[in-house]
Amino acid sequence: MNFSFPPVLLIALTISASASPFKDTLLTDETLWGDGLAEYSFYDAELMLYGAARQTEVRHILVRESFAADAPVKADDWQKPGTVPVIKLNQVIRVPAGVYRYDQMLSTFWRGADGELEKFSLASIDSCGNTYKEGRLDGSSLDYEARTYWEGMDRINRTVALPDDALFYDELPFKLRLLDWQAVREFTAPLVPSVINSKADALTFEPAQFLVEATNDGWQVTVTWSRGTDKFVFETQPPHRLRTWKRADGGSLVYKGGGRLDYWNRNQPGDEKWIDENMTTSAE
Repeated sequence: MNFSFPPVLLIALTISASASPFKDTLLTDETLWGDGLAEYSFYDAELMLYGAARQTEVRHILVRESFAADAPVKADDWQKPGTVPVIKLNQVIRVPAGVYRYDQMLSTFWRGADGELEKFSLASIDSCGNTYKEGRLDGSSLDYEARTYWEGMDRINRTVALPDDALFYDELPFKLRLLDWQAVREFTAPLVPSVINSKADALTFEPAQFLVEATNDGWQVTVTWSRGTDKFVFETQPPHRLRTWKRADGGSLVYKGGGRLDYWNRNQPGDEKWIDENMTTSAE
């Protein structure tokens, strides 16, 4: 891979990246987490699959919960001593593919204390088969496993060393909301490509440049890496909800509505009316 930045730009990026670009302000905001509700967002999406753009909807569900004391899974009793607060983002994706479709969900978990990635898991279901992946962070390494329906990828288990300050592409919709918006303008970080697919992943890390700008639409973060350019726009005011995402592969997400609710209690006939009641007419 041949990927480099101009020397002058690289010097500026290195200097600006001497400290973490992230801060804990959002993590400690009890107006966001203290009510026990989830942030539920709907996005009009155009996702690329088999070389073609597919119109669909993506849902992002963000909530604070607690891991059990003895395993990184949801605690039955969040008040039990030893439980660990985490922030969870579920990205719920349904993509039409001719006569069949993909149903996928990536769950990503960050430590509630410092916003560091703790775990991710993916379920991917299509008319060809089922795939499950999980990554658990252990210090400077990632314990990764995958169970897929692809030959040679039926049972993958390996440990991957993580570079300092590594980021995962799939965590960016929330992780970037933790930026120190008033101070950070640019930084670099190793970036691992998306794991939202049905095959096992190589988990290679690629250098990425992050540029942070205040625009009329909100805070814009431009990510430039070997696969192209991603542009994220977040609301100017906390909690900096994601408004738009133009993806390097040509896909996009545009916010169309949402709100805060106890979605786990909204599973009865008629509860779906909440969706129509909380749609907006634009991404303004």
